[in-house]
Amino acid sequence: MGYIRLYGQFLRVAILGKVQYKADFFVGIVSVLILNAVNLSLIGILVYNFNTLGNWNIWDLMFLYSFWMLSRGIYGVFFWHLSDLEEMIVNGTFDAYLVRPVSPFLQFIGKDISYTGVGDFLVGFLGFILAGTQIKLQWNAGQWIYFVICVLSGALIQVAINWVGASLCFWTTRSGAAVSIAERFTVLMQQYPVNIFGRYFQIFVTCFLPVAFINYYPSVVLLHKAEGGLQIWQYFSPLVALLMLVIAAFIWTKGVGRYAGTGN
Repeated sequence: MGYIRLYGQFLRVAILGKVQYKADFFVGIVSVLILNAVNLSLIGILVYNFNTLGNWNIWDLMFLYSFWMLSRGIYGVFFWHLSDLEEMIVNGTFDAYLVRPVSPFLQFIGKDISYTGVGDFLVGFLGFILAGTQIKLQWNAGQWIYFVICVLSGALIQVAINWVGASLCFWTTRSGAAVSIAERFTVLMQQYPVNIFGRYFQIFVTCFLPVAFINYYPSVVLLHKAEGGLQIWQYFSPLVALLMLVIAAFIWTKGVGRYAGTGN
């Protein structure tokens, strides 16, 4: 509880710093809305030309995209600045976290928030309402709970991927290229259903870089899109998120230990 309270204090300071620049806040939100409108338009053009992608129509795809936006919004607000670690390592400002009697990671994630994540979440919420209305979702309580858990799990999977990427700079100093590639790949994969790609690619995004568990498999479960019947592992987004966080925390801990042990 002490760590949670301390993290809340860090966030309060970060929020107070952000609200001083109201114009910047609104420009950022509008920019995110425009960018997502463009992405949705491109998906709409594809569906207009091909009628469906796999067995997904335009409203299914909007649901898929909105699912990702909801989880990305949560990730973006609280963890977007994971990519800042590289510059902090290069210019030495990360060293200050090592001499304080508080977890370096807690200090690092509490140093900032990103209001653009609010825009992503808003897009996801509006898109979900629109798609859900057109699809005529009729979920029971269990499905709603699963949906909420999977949105949070999707956010945590994105945290883990970027946490690992950022932590590489403890060994390489620069890890921006790897983080950028992983981010672009993740963004691309969340806009389209995985089943339109080849078998080996599906295995890759399921087992090796499991971005398919961010929104695709939860959507398959909730929209009954499984080809040949649902498999038990398609429900595993929460377990994948937990496993990836454990791996990311392990790599971070090893990296911080190496960084401190080498005298920076």
